[in-house]
Amino acid sequence: MATLIGFSLMIRDLLPFLTLAGLVVLLLWAPLPFGSVTYDAVAALQIGCGVTFALALGCRGEGGLARGGRAAALALALVAGWGALQGQGLPARLVATLSPAAASLRTTAARLVGDADPGRLPLSLAADLSRRNALWWAAVAAALFAAAAVGRQRRSRRALGLALLVTAGFEILYGTKRWTTGGSLIWGRAVPGGGERLRGTFVNPDHLALYLELALAVSFAWLWWAARRARGELVLERRLLLLGPALLVWLGFFAAVAFTGSRAGLLAALGATAAQGAAAALHRRRWGMAPAGIGLGLLGIGTVAALGLQQGLGRWLATSPYELTWASRRVAYASTLELWRRFPWTGTGMATFRDAFPMVQPASIPGGWWHAHNDWLEALATLGVPGAVLLLAGLAALVHRLFAVLAGDNRSEDRAAALAGYGALAAAAVHSGLDFGLTIPTNALTLAIVAGAAAAAPIKIGREPRDRDRRRRGDRRPAAGGEPAADDDDGAAAPAPPPPAAP
Repeated sequence: MATLIGFSLMIRDLLPFLTLAGLVVLLLWAPLPFGSVTYDAVAALQIGCGVTFALALGCRGEGGLARGGRAAALALALVAGWGALQGQGLPARLVATLSPAAASLRTTAARLVGDADPGRLPLSLAADLSRRNALWWAAVAAALFAAAAVGRQRRSRRALGLALLVTAGFEILYGTKRWTTGGSLIWGRAVPGGGERLRGTFVNPDHLALYLELALAVSFAWLWWAARRARGELVLERRLLLLGPALLVWLGFFAAVAFTGSRAGLLAALGATAAQGAAAALHRRRWGMAPAGIGLGLLGIGTVAALGLQQGLGRWLATSPYELTWASRRVAYASTLELWRRFPWTGTGMATFRDAFPMVQPASIPGGWWHAHNDWLEALATLGVPGAVLLLAGLAALVHRLFAVLAGDNRSEDRAAALAGYGALAAAAVHSGLDFGLTIPTNALTLAIVAGAAAAAPIKIGREPRDRDRRRRGDRRPAAGGEPAADDDDGAAAPAPPPPAAP
């Protein structure tokens, strides 16, 4: 019996490590099979997310409860449940009440083929697609929960961040070879578009851009942490060793985003960097530091211009308000809103945009539109009000938690994790307003893991208000009682004053 108990305790102690290992494998593998856009790749990711979720449920302690990420994971799970419900057959009278347009389409189709009016109808216009994609949403929710379950530990967040940076670096190296030679093959298979833009293992360079933006947000947090540590170093060489690698990595990722040629990606990278700079000033309310992100973004633009102005900024500089592509997307946005007005409460069904958009597609934008090129509008049109509210609730819960970590008096590495999660959310929010990058499984999964792990960082409340105010003013004088005030960075105590000289 004692042996059995000892074995069970050993397995329980291994669960956090196994959960972390599963998440690292998912991060390393997900981008490789064309961004995981194939059916087999999506199925493999779903299985992996399910396994890591099961392991996370057995994790001990506060981290096993996925504290900080539970609300967001629950919101995503509810969205998955809503999508599954959209794909189920419901009483026809109920569907006619909730979505008259959907009921009318189904009834008209049945009469055209000579069938009787169906007694049960789905809310979705493509029920099989909604049910299939509901499983994917559930997998993303499971990954976010698992990341939050292990993200309380700093070593776990380091492993996840390193896995993302390594894989993003591989994407740049792999794509650079094809880009410089003009190759159009990925893993030996021809892809449309040739090699005129950096795309890594992604079919669409714009989708690689969003992936690199997530790595960019993590590298900004690393740079911020390194700058705080370097501030206490007196030796110049040590400062350079702390700041140099982080700055070079950030500049490399920023340049890579620009070389994808994605205009939405470059705008999102600049916006997320500016947002992170402003958020970094939150802790000590030093709002004069807020424009630091803007300055870093300008440095990135200068680096891109020095490396290759036309390759990095050519598409952006050539953009005009009258460009055909932008004009078509504005029409598509208006048509997507019209689609939502027809199905306001229940939406057309999860993942049904391609099937539903022809109902409102004007002749001025011909062709097949698989996505609205705006994830926000597409979610509103396909999920309706309930799905949109759940998504916003989950996002609000994440942002609230991340700002609570940033405002706390915990270690700077914990706050850096929150800064990385916030930057990743900001980049995805901006990019999704102009493209459909989050419909790519790799991008959605990576964002969920980064945000979940960041939200799990602990929140530490300061000691006494008087001591906290003294630290915010930068006063290192001893507090009441003769003890030196604690340093803000990493919770380490400031060095004690030297003893008085002997008489």
